[in-house]
Parts: sequence; C-alpha cells; structure tokens
Amino acid sequence: MNAFPLRHSRRFQVVGLAAACLLAGFALGAAVNSSMVVTPFEKAKFVPMNPDRPDGAQMAVLWGDPTTGPSAALLKYPKSDSGSMHIHTSDYHLVVLEGKAKHWAKGEQQASAPVLGPGSYWFQPGKQPHADTCLSDECLMFIKWSGKEDAMAAQ
Repeated sequence: MNAFPLRHSRRFQVVGLAAACLLAGFALGAAVNSSMVVTPFEKAKFVPMNPDRPDGAQMAVLWGDPTTGPSAALLKYPKSDSGSMHIHTSDYHLVVLEGKAKHWAKGEQQASAPVLGPGSYWFQPGKQPHADTCLSDECLMFIKWSGKEDAMAAQ
C-alpha cells in the first residue's frame, strides 16, 4: 500500500512542513547525531513493535535508538475500536501523516476526543495515562521521543 498517493500533494506540503519542524525544533534538545539524516519513505524499514503481533503496530526508526534514548520514527497502526490506557516513561511529540486517529487522557472519554487527521499534532508528557486509537484502515504517524520508547498499562 502506498501511504502517500500523489493526489494529496497539498497535504504533503503541510505534513512535510510539520514533520520537518518537529525534526528541526525538537531535535535541538537531544544529543542525537551531528550528521544529516535523510530517509526516503520507500527506504523506511517497518518492523512490528510487538513480534508476537506482526499484523499490529509497526515502527521504522529514522534516527536514534528507541530502546535506550531519544529517537524519531514513523509509526503505522491498523484500525482499532478502542485504545487501552497506558503510560510511557518519556515525553513524545507526534504528527498524524495519514489516516484519522483519536488521543485522550485518563478521565476523558474517547467519544469526546477530537478526530485528528493529517497534519494534526499532540504532545504527550511522560508518565501521564492516555489512550489512542486509529479510526481509519491504517494510520501513519511521525513520532519523536525525548528518551526511551516504552509502554506500560496505566493503573
């Protein structure tokens, strides 16, 4: 499946600008790599985030090492009916590139969360319970982690 059909060129400009801003602006706070990083979408290597669920969420690391520290990645999620409340150790910034998603905090209702389409952004502080879900057949997102990428069920 081609995640970037040509008929959406205006949207690509907006989404590309949002992703470039995240990469440029938020990478300043992380000791990443002093070399330029360029990854054509066709070269992004998506791997299952959970090897036991190869048809589930997939990640293509763009820079850094998500297991140990700051990183940026593309995420692909299949459609899901509801998200489970969870936490991450690190803060993250996310931009929706394709599809429609919802993101909400503990105490909020999924039904009242706004639908987030291409170009939509959220910042999620670490250690704060939240949930998210993909409403379309597939969601493609850019994410930038301030530290280690992890997820634990919220209590």
